[in-house]
Amino acid sequence: MSSVGRDGEQGLGRLMAAVGAVRIPNEVRAVVQAEPPDPVPAQLWRARWAEVIELLLITEVNDSVVAIPITLEDQHVDARTLVLVPGQSSLAVTLVVWTDLARRVPMCVLDRQIGTVAVDVSRPGWEAAAIVGGAQCANDPVSAADSRHQVRARLQDAMDAFAEAAWAPSGTGDLARLLAAASLSPQRLIDALGVTPQRALALRRGQAAVSDVEAATLAPLLGITEEAVLAANAPPPAGLVAHMSKPHRRAQVMRLARKRGVSEYRARLAATYGVNAQAARQTGRSQEPAWEERIDRYFQVTLED
Repeated sequence: MSSVGRDGEQGLGRLMAAVGAVRIPNEVRAVVQAEPPDPVPAQLWRARWAEVIELLLITEVNDSVVAIPITLEDQHVDARTLVLVPGQSSLAVTLVVWTDLARRVPMCVLDRQIGTVAVDVSRPGWEAAAIVGGAQCANDPVSAADSRHQVRARLQDAMDAFAEAAWAPSGTGDLARLLAAASLSPQRLIDALGVTPQRALALRRGQAAVSDVEAATLAPLLGITEEAVLAANAPPPAGLVAHMSKPHRRAQVMRLARKRGVSEYRARLAATYGVNAQAARQTGRSQEPAWEERIDRYFQVTLED
């Protein structure tokens, strides 16, 4: 694991140790252990992407979020950080907010909510209001060897990694060509996949996407991997990608990954194409599906014991 990842995990461990000593530890733990909600400003989240793990403060939410990295080590503060006192968050511990490192990041990096701050961070100038409420500023390091430089550099790297995070497949749209090259006629698709003639014809023409289950059957027939079969689909709909990027879907993706013994990426890809294929069969291509309901149904079925 990278140094960013180790520090992030250690930071979360220190955080949970710290909140164990506050007045209402059960309430704090309940937030951490609950199903992740949709993010809103003033929430504190653990963010995770690949080996990068950090704690973030959410300040703005739309299709993505604007987030600021936070740490617990108040000895690492500098003139560009804001130190929230224990009474300014639900965690009741000192939080260092690296305000100048705020970045817009995709929702898919958000992993687990850990608390909230008692400051309206959605309003311009919220830092001044936080100072009135007790938050503190600090001085810049005076030595190039000061460890604060290293902490800042680590957080900058982490925020860059989060900002660039992406999982949605671009999709080559080569499915029809691959099926034709392997002489997989609509009838052979009906026999192999157990689909209707209409779906077999749509697959053969590249007008429908294969699901994760269908990809597993087609892979040996095409002489390629399941991932390559899924990658030959057209790109999934933007609406589906947005819904699959939400934090509460990530928790379901992780359960699916553990159940199938695959990576988070493979599980998310499988779920996305599985939902897309099912929606296309039931709603056709001209109507935008009710993605939340489709995704709920997919995970309900696939996560059953």
